[in-house]
Amino acid sequence: MNQSDFEKLETAYNLRGVEIDALRERVISLEEEVTQLKELLKLQQERLFGKKSEANLGKNEAPADDSSHSDANTVITVASHSRKKRGPRTLDTTHLPRHSIIHDLSQEQQICHCGNALHFVRNDISEQLEIIPVRYCIIEHIRKIYGCRSCETIKMAPKPPAPLPKAIAGPSLLADVILNKYQYHLPLYRQSKIMKSYGIQIIDKTLINWLRSCGEGLLPMYDALWTILKNPYLQVDESPVKLLETNKNGYMWTYFASYMGKGIVVFEFSETRKGKVAFNRLADFKGLLQTDAYTGYGPLREKEGVIGLGCFSHARRKFSEVVKISGDNHGLAAKMLEHMKPLYMLEAHLKDMNAPHRIRKKLRRKIARPITKKIYKWLLSIKPSVPPKSKLGKAIAYTLKQWPYLIRYIQHGMAEIDTNFVENKIRDISLGEKNWLFIGNKESGKIHALFYSLIMSAIINDVNPRVYIHYLLTKIHELRLKITDPVTLLPDRIDRDILQKFADEQIEFGRKILNSS
Repeated sequence: MNQSDFEKLETAYNLRGVEIDALRERVISLEEEVTQLKELLKLQQERLFGKKSEANLGKNEAPADDSSHSDANTVITVASHSRKKRGPRTLDTTHLPRHSIIHDLSQEQQICHCGNALHFVRNDISEQLEIIPVRYCIIEHIRKIYGCRSCETIKMAPKPPAPLPKAIAGPSLLADVILNKYQYHLPLYRQSKIMKSYGIQIIDKTLINWLRSCGEGLLPMYDALWTILKNPYLQVDESPVKLLETNKNGYMWTYFASYMGKGIVVFEFSETRKGKVAFNRLADFKGLLQTDAYTGYGPLREKEGVIGLGCFSHARRKFSEVVKISGDNHGLAAKMLEHMKPLYMLEAHLKDMNAPHRIRKKLRRKIARPITKKIYKWLLSIKPSVPPKSKLGKAIAYTLKQWPYLIRYIQHGMAEIDTNFVENKIRDISLGEKNWLFIGNKESGKIHALFYSLIMSAIINDVNPRVYIHYLLTKIHELRLKITDPVTLLPDRIDRDILQKFADEQIEFGRKILNSS
């Protein structure tokens, strides 16, 4: 073999080596891709058919015959079959009206078979919860008119202004339509069908017009809700909703101020998810801003006067998904969940003791800070051994990238460890979307945002949303004329005594209607 042949052979050998290395890298890449696809498939299966709770992740299921069950489930053996012992009734019925029906024996039945008369021993009382069907009624407003024969002056007795002056709907009916749609997610066309079953012919288009007019009348309340921007701590998130006008997704942005009363949540509809929506809304905001890792929040996090915080729940969820798809309760992802448990145990303890901000900050520094330092070092140590494109690798990368934002809550007593509360409010939106299908256009999106904000904020502040919305509808005229400051009607500030008096009046009014029919 001459020198030329040797060089050719050497070159071919080197090229073959390069090809082998390339193929080896290709195999590794394909294996990682297959692993990713398997993870995605398993995750999708878990989302569709698995349990939703993260609380049970990393725990073994308790056996079905666990002897630690409460006494309420004690099995009592009777002859040839077993029967579960009934637990105590947990339904409180003391506030409900009661009607007694007496079941007595006839005169003949009160004679014993031996011929003697039976004597009364005691009453056996059992309860049944019943419902009196909804009753629609017409309230006639009869206004007395008086005239002067001398100067022909005419005077007429006043009546309360109607929320919608030219509509037949009264405030109680309008409140019912609003609550059914936004609290119980009942579409208007279904409400129309329900009314029809009671003999009331109101088409859904009419209901839409009523709802829009009520929303327009209550828009001063929407402006008042944005006083939350003066709060020094906000949580923000967003969720997609279908926009009928363009057949594309719009977005409902959620802003939560936890320290206004028990909390005020405000929704804002937008046709886009661009970060400029929140940036423009929070142009004057200064304080703590807690969000997820969506890049649209980046400019806000860096804005002067704003301190950006992350959400530990988002990081935890990514490791939870790894446990779900792998089924491994003892792997690295499960260990990460175990490492995070003390952080959440501390938060639960602080909540139970209703700790003030300074105590929360002090205990977090003392207890949570050392835990987070250990977690961070541990994540750095395992990162090189985990394929970066795997589900676990992505969870680790996400957590490390967000780490400065995730642990910042430790330094601020008023902040929470995550944005779970605001996310739960968005889930209510998602449930509603499946039932009322879509938002018609941008303007109706603002009406949706208004009613969701009022109802959910009322619930958070332990204000009965039915009474609250009904009361607000009676104030539309005053709001239009700017006689009443809408800020005083917000759920965290409204006079509870006035609201209770209004509720009592409506109950008494209802009784009079029932008694007169």
